[in-house]
Amino acid sequence: MAKTIRVRGGYELVMGIYAHYRSRIYDYNTRIRDSGYYLKPVHMVYKDVEGRRVKYVYFGRYWYRIYKTKSEGKTRIKWIYVGRDKPEPELPEPPINPLEGIAIIVDGDDILIDARTLEALSQLAKALKQMGLISDALLKGFPLE
Repeated sequence: MAKTIRVRGGYELVMGIYAHYRSRIYDYNTRIRDSGYYLKPVHMVYKDVEGRRVKYVYFGRYWYRIYKTKSEGKTRIKWIYVGRDKPEPELPEPPINPLEGIAIIVDGDDILIDARTLEALSQLAKALKQMGLISDALLKGFPLE
């Protein structure tokens, strides 16, 4: 079993990194709206563990088919999960999500991750810092080495 590492204040950093790509994904979903598909880049699961509510966050490509129905004068939306692979080849390629494949456990403002995930987040944070896309304030306390 991999050793778990607690990164204090790490949730803000991870979501700050994700924020740079969220608008690209929103734009992509707007472009493919007429197809009836939707790409969800983040999946969050909440579990009660030992009397505490724990949030698990998974970054990836989660494809859904959206069905709209009318019932009693109201439009209802039904989301049907169709998988992790692009459902139709004619859909344009989705934007790259550098967090794809990363899973974290959120404990308040902290994250619990393994060493491989820490290394991936560190490399990504360094690259974004060099590009001027992430602030020193957001990196405060995050191990970049």
